[in-house]
Amino acid sequence: MDGNGRWAENKEKPRYEGHQAGLKTLSKVIEFVYKYKISHLSVYAFSSENWLRPNSEVKNLLTLFEKAIDDNFNFLIENKICFHLLGNISKFPKSLQKKIENLKDYTRKNNKFHFYLAANYGSREELLFAAEKLKIHRKPITETIFKKAMYVPKLPDVDLLIRTGGETRLSNFLLWQSAYAEIYFTKILWPDFNKKNLDNALSFFDKKVRKFGKIN
Repeated sequence: MDGNGRWAENKEKPRYEGHQAGLKTLSKVIEFVYKYKISHLSVYAFSSENWLRPNSEVKNLLTLFEKAIDDNFNFLIENKICFHLLGNISKFPKSLQKKIENLKDYTRKNNKFHFYLAANYGSREELLFAAEKLKIHRKPITETIFKKAMYVPKLPDVDLLIRTGGETRLSNFLLWQSAYAEIYFTKILWPDFNKKNLDNALSFFDKKVRKFGKIN
């Protein structure tokens, strides 16, 4: 979900307002995806590299994160949405950690729709996490065994990866899971991303012939 800061700067607003606008866009996109009966949605909210940003911006992002949980808590429960957290939350404030664990616990039995939030997440770090868990594994390590050692084993492989903001890189996001992802790049800044843009991305995906190494 790239482009919040640039969106704000283009409007001569503080970057925090860009993140606020981005959160509103996320809420709308979740509703669109839910109505389309797509059962899994993953979003990259805060990377493990984002700690390098100014302290004031990081603090504002964490505050916004807590507010987002509070504001959407009932929506997730009422719509039987299962919340998953991808990443290492140990660096977050205790209050935020508690809200994350509480939301995970309240929604863990929901299976109609799965929402994965990547926060303090880096794919390389996740791969090292899995390798560390398996270093005393006695049997040959298969892809299935390795996947079970990752942050959220239930997360399926990525079918469609959408990158907003005009950048054309993966930025350390779900590298293992995106091995055969169809990648859709758009210059639209995330706060401006709307239903039409989502439909364009889904149309792009629908036209793909997915061979997974085979000859059709």
